[in-house]
Amino acid sequence: MTLYIGPGIGLGTLLIIVFIILLVLFAFGVVLWIPIKRFFRKIFSKN
Repeated sequence: MTLYIGPGIGLGTLLIIVFIILLVLFAFGVVLWIPIKRFFRKIFSKN
């Protein structure tokens, strides 16, 4: 037996999933940003 939960809960669940995925991607980006910044700073400071 399935129950009708309405469009609000489905849309809310979808938005929460998208938000969590974006949060994880942002966290990886922040973790990788410092070594990338250091790498480019080292390359461009030698010239």
